[in-house]
Amino acid sequence: MLLLSTLTLLTQTTARSGFMLPDWGVWLSIGVVLCLIELFIPKHLVGKFRLVPTIMGVNCAIVAFLLWRTTRYFAPNLQIMYWMFLCTAELLWFRPIFFSKQQKKFIVPNASEARTVTAILPGEVGRVIYEGTSWQARCEGPEPVAPNQTVYVLRREGNTLVVAPENLFKFDRN
Repeated sequence: MLLLSTLTLLTQTTARSGFMLPDWGVWLSIGVVLCLIELFIPKHLVGKFRLVPTIMGVNCAIVAFLLWRTTRYFAPNLQIMYWMFLCTAELLWFRPIFFSKQQKKFIVPNASEARTVTAILPGEVGRVIYEGTSWQARCEGPEPVAPNQTVYVLRREGNTLVVAPENLFKFDRN
């Protein structure tokens, strides 16, 4: 009798087709896959879609945890709606926090004026006051620039401004 009931139970459990994960296991698997996708996003798409798969994967893990711990209070037919709500909320609120502190590139406008603090010999480095801040500056012109003279900022190379003396840009129209 015991052998017959064991065989009956064994046939019933092996008669099912395939291996079935519980709902929380499916959500957890999808979450892990989504988090791993972040590693394989091509470089040209990283800026646009950065952290999106990770946020979606973490939300899948949250839904899996809720299903695992609170099955009787968590409506199984609304799982996707919970996940979509969490993803939308986190993408709108948390993702901008990570990208708001990016530094903006400083671009020197064409032919801006600056004032020299020290004398600058051609090809040498000196100091200028540009927009109220002291900068290192290298002279591009053929002649030296005296202190307290107006120069034009041509471009920026790292933390050094490339300047030219004002007299290079003055022409006599006689």
